[in-house]
Amino acid sequence: MIGFLSKKQIKTRTELRARSFDAMAVMILLAQLPHVFHLPIWISVFGAGVVAIKWWNVHHPNNLKLNWVLSSRAAVVLGLLGGVLIKLHFGYFIGRDPCVAFLFLLLGCKFAEARRQSDATTLMCLSGFLLLTQYLYSQSILSALLTIPAVMSLGVALSILNEHSTRSLSNHARLVGRLLIQGAPIAALLFIVFPRLPGPLWSLPEDATATTGLSDSMSPGEIGNLSQSDEVAFRVDFEGTPPDARDLYWRGPVMSNFDGSNWSINKLQADGAIETSNTTADLGNDNSKSISYTVTLQPHNKKWLFALEQASSLPSTGESNAGKFSLNPEIRADKQILSNKPITNIVQYKQSSLMLDRYTPSTRPSAIDLILTGKNSRTAAFADKLFSKHETPMAFAMAVLSWFNTQPYSYTLQPTLLGDSPIDEFMFDTQNGFCGHYASAFVVMMRAVGIPARIVTGYQGGEMNDDYMIVRQSEAHAWAEVFIDGQWIRFDPTAAVAPSRVDYGLAASLPEGEPVPRLARAGNGWIKRASLRWDRVNHGWQRMVVDFNNESQSKFWKKLGAPNPQLWQITIALLALAAAWCMWVLRPSRSAMAPVTEDQKFWRAYSQYLDKLGVSRLPAETGAQLTKRASIELSEHSELIARIGLAFSKIKFEPISNKRKSAIRVQLKRDLKKLASIARRAKTQQIALQTLQGKSSATS
Repeated sequence: MIGFLSKKQIKTRTELRARSFDAMAVMILLAQLPHVFHLPIWISVFGAGVVAIKWWNVHHPNNLKLNWVLSSRAAVVLGLLGGVLIKLHFGYFIGRDPCVAFLFLLLGCKFAEARRQSDATTLMCLSGFLLLTQYLYSQSILSALLTIPAVMSLGVALSILNEHSTRSLSNHARLVGRLLIQGAPIAALLFIVFPRLPGPLWSLPEDATATTGLSDSMSPGEIGNLSQSDEVAFRVDFEGTPPDARDLYWRGPVMSNFDGSNWSINKLQADGAIETSNTTADLGNDNSKSISYTVTLQPHNKKWLFALEQASSLPSTGESNAGKFSLNPEIRADKQILSNKPITNIVQYKQSSLMLDRYTPSTRPSAIDLILTGKNSRTAAFADKLFSKHETPMAFAMAVLSWFNTQPYSYTLQPTLLGDSPIDEFMFDTQNGFCGHYASAFVVMMRAVGIPARIVTGYQGGEMNDDYMIVRQSEAHAWAEVFIDGQWIRFDPTAAVAPSRVDYGLAASLPEGEPVPRLARAGNGWIKRASLRWDRVNHGWQRMVVDFNNESQSKFWKKLGAPNPQLWQITIALLALAAAWCMWVLRPSRSAMAPVTEDQKFWRAYSQYLDKLGVSRLPAETGAQLTKRASIELSEHSELIARIGLAFSKIKFEPISNKRKSAIRVQLKRDLKKLASIARRAKTQQIALQTLQGKSSATS
């Protein structure tokens, strides 16, 4: 039939209707919604704003200025402008964030110049791809929940685009919902039994964006700033009873370089990987202090991993996850645990540790652990004086801790700003600070008398949430490590000033009135309870769904009491189950019959009304023939019947626009009501006539 139509008629048939634009606008906005949480606000306004303007223009097409702005040329200009602005904003273009942002904007620009069904098909593909990219940022249950309405809207848009009737929006939604529900069992079956791939299907260049977490350098106040954050650093599942709070020292970056103000990692020592095997022999075989646990580490864009002191094994992601994460971890000479690349996604690894506060290194300390600059001379002089009163390094270290405990030092997140000699000013002038201040002063005093010492940063503490522990950025901490009698020994000067920091957490150690992160505060308010419950749901989702791997599959088969099946067995079983499910879903039933359209309902009503007026359709009679015969036999209503017949002919056979068809249907509905009224009057008159005839027969 298309071959006999003019170019204008073909164009009319391929042009999108207003309700198609409505469906696609909703689809695009729902696909863009998950990215609003991590893209810059101007990109969200730009991309979603273009969609809103296009939708408004579809329903108000007389605005000539908007018609030009939403042309194909303008869409290209907007896309190029968006690309330039993205490059200027991020400083680079090849990476996750700028590429996703550019796709976000391109989707809006493509919608702005959409005219035909081919444009709609492109938009559906782009929307589905944009929706998938949200999992490059988060695989939480919230991401999954946001996907459901977006997928529903995509299905509804596809249904509306290909419809040949005026089915209501609710009918489209029910159809798509039913299809998704019917496909869910097969998807769940594939998820549980299909073998996992050893690595990701693709990879992206790493983004040069900052992430909240510890840094590779430290000035005394930096960790105090980090400790005001509620963000999760990592979660821990212990095998057995968790350690006491005072033993929860999560070792991270180790800093030996000191320039008088700032500490930084010793690159030479950190890059000399020597501890790449099990370190239990170095620490002593004390099985009573051994503990195993699983760490779920949040992305922090650095290479270091965290473990309780002292790590007795390399982190293990398991054989099934080795390709997925590719950590290739190493334990360096200073006991830092490093991955071979920055942690840009959630990583889960198993770890073992010995709960000891000291270890024997395989090499002697380097000269860098003794270097002290010319600054902070007052602290060095005080250290010399105090050291002269003690015979051993251990006695001197304990004397320094005693000094912090007995002098009027205070623990605060809002310390006084320090100048060019920060340690001197802190020790003898301000006497208030955070963990970084006390650890720095302690290490400087050790080095001043020739004892090797360094700063260790990481986290101290954690909060149990049912069966796992949450370690937040507010638990960020710094402590000292001193080389005495052939061992590196942990000292925490903060514990001498504020013991409650180690025993009960950050909030218990700060003076009243200081700002404390909401989730680190003491008490059990409803906000904190709700946050912990939501975190528990997300952690369960991570363990049971996101981290479901070959090892999880093996456990699943063991619970069923069955051996691990071979690939060919899985394939045959899946095909059989899928075929059985499809046969059940597609089984013949009355409800599976094609739905009656509105036009068919009109025709049935028309036939019934004519039948009541005494004009029944003959077996081989067409609709046009029935209308012609009814106009003759019901001559007093011929004009109404002819108008109804003409309306059916236009709707069925003439290539007119949907808007015109809708207007014809409105008039047809009015005419059918008139015909129904005539049929009712005729039926009433017939009943009255039969009643009179009955009475006459009875009288006779």
